[in-house]
Amino acid sequence: MTDGCVPMPRVAAVIVTYNRLAKLKTTIERTLALPFCSIIVVNNASTDGTGPYLESLADPRLRIVHEPVNLGGAGGFAHGFENAARQTDCDWLLCYDDDAYPAPDALSSFAALAPGHDVAGVAAAVYFPDGRICAMNRPGMDVFRSPRTLWRAIRQKTGSVGIGDAAYARTQPADIGFSSFVGLFVRCDLVRGRLGLPRRDLFIYRDDSLYTLSITQHGYRLLFAPAVRFVHDCTTPTGGRCVYTPLWKAYYVIRNDLPFFRALAGGYFYAILPLLILKWLLPTMQYTKPWLFLRVAALAISDGLRGDFTRPHADILALTSPHAR
Repeated sequence: MTDGCVPMPRVAAVIVTYNRLAKLKTTIERTLALPFCSIIVVNNASTDGTGPYLESLADPRLRIVHEPVNLGGAGGFAHGFENAARQTDCDWLLCYDDDAYPAPDALSSFAALAPGHDVAGVAAAVYFPDGRICAMNRPGMDVFRSPRTLWRAIRQKTGSVGIGDAAYARTQPADIGFSSFVGLFVRCDLVRGRLGLPRRDLFIYRDDSLYTLSITQHGYRLLFAPAVRFVHDCTTPTGGRCVYTPLWKAYYVIRNDLPFFRALAGGYFYAILPLLILKWLLPTMQYTKPWLFLRVAALAISDGLRGDFTRPHADILALTSPHAR
C-alpha cells in the first residue's frame, strides 16, 4: 500500500543490457531495492561478463533471458515485453536501459497516480545523474493531429516536437503523443492484447517512439508524470549537429525515422520529407569519411522509404567498417 492507501499495482521491470556491466550493476542494485513483482533482464549476448554476473544473483524475482545473438534494443525489449506479459501476472511493466534506474519513490509515485483504464502508458521524467533533464528521453507531442497544433509548433520555432522544460516542473500528469522506453510504464493487459509487442525488426532506435505513438493512435491516453522520476546515466549529448559514432548507428537513425515520421505526420509526411533529409545530411562534412556517410544515408533512406527492414546487421557493420571504401 502507498501512503495514501492506494493499492500498489503489480509492476514487472524489463531491462535490456548489452556490454555495460559496470552500469548494469548499479541498475540492478537500484531495481532490487524496489517492490517489483518480477524483474526481467534480457542479456543481448554480452561478452563482458554480464552473463556470469546475472547468474550469480539470487533474488527470486529475477528472470534472466540470455539471447544467443545481439537482437539490438528493439529485439531485446520485444522479448522482454513478451516475457512480462505472458509469463508473469503483472498489471504493468516498466522498461528501461541498463544505464538507467528508477528513483527510490518511483513506484509509490506511480501508484499514487492511480491511472484509469483509459491510460495505457505513463512516461517518467528522466534526468541525468546531476539533475539536468535528459533530452534524449524527452517525451513528444503529436503536433500533426490538427492544422492548429501544427501551426502552433511552427510558431514556437523550436524545431522539435518534444515537450518543454516547464512540463517537468508541474505536479500533475499531462497527455503526450509518444515517449522513450526509459521509465515507461505500459499496461500489461494491452501488451497481451490490442497493443502487442514493439517492433523487433528495427534493431535500435524509434521502436519506443513508434510503440508509444501507437498507444495514442489506438485511442488510449499516454501520460507524462513529472512526479515519477528516473535517472539515465548516459553520455551527455554534445552541442551542434549530430554525428553518429560508430557510423553504423546513422543507418538505423535515418532508416527508422522514416516509419516514425510517416506514422506521426500522416498526410503531411511527404511535405516534411525534404526537411528530414536536409537534417540528416547537414553534418555530412563533419564525418571523417563524408562519402561513406552519404552511402550509408542513401541506403537508409532507400530502405526506409521502401519499408525494407530485413537488411542484416552484419551487412551494416561491414558497410561502415573503418576499412570500407
